[in-house]
Amino acid sequence: MKRLVCIVEGKGEVKAIPNLCMRILRQYLGDTTWLVDEDPIRQPRGKLVNERERSPLRPCHADGLGRAVELARSRRSDAVLVLCDADDDCPATWGPDAARALQVLMPGDAVMAVREYETWLLLNHEEDAQRRAGAAAAESKRGAKEVLRRLVPGYLPTTHQLSETRKIDISRVRRRSDSFDKLVRALATISGMPLPAR
Repeated sequence: MKRLVCIVEGKGEVKAIPNLCMRILRQYLGDTTWLVDEDPIRQPRGKLVNERERSPLRPCHADGLGRAVELARSRRSDAVLVLCDADDDCPATWGPDAARALQVLMPGDAVMAVREYETWLLLNHEEDAQRRAGAAAAESKRGAKEVLRRLVPGYLPTTHQLSETRKIDISRVRRRSDSFDKLVRALATISGMPLPAR
């Protein structure tokens, strides 16, 4: 089996991202040749995004990304997937820059969740529930955690992110979010599996 190691920024994502990637690979793409390491490498956002540059056009932090990839390589990984929140930065700037930096290090890809990971969790809820919670356009502004607390009382990333991730309807969220679609496309490319129609 080939091994995918994820590089994430948030505490809640440590459990959630490997679960989500494995579900996308197995259940959505039909892959049986890859395993996702259940212990991702956690890096602060400042080690993945060059915060010395002005937002929103920040590139990747090449040195920080390189160190994280070295840690992944030490786990005998065949590929890496880097995932971080966009906050107010532009995924179309950071993503290609991070992917170029990865190409010289090892196979893999980089994905930036528009605004934050919780945006994807929010987009999994029915549109009526999103509207009632005050999230008519979930990717248009930050604050998905706060809105999610109206749908999941007491929401805390470290407590609820994995259980909410397990509920994600991959097809639904992929239709609703270009950044989630990018995650699915990245995993299809890494695994060599055909990509289902969106």
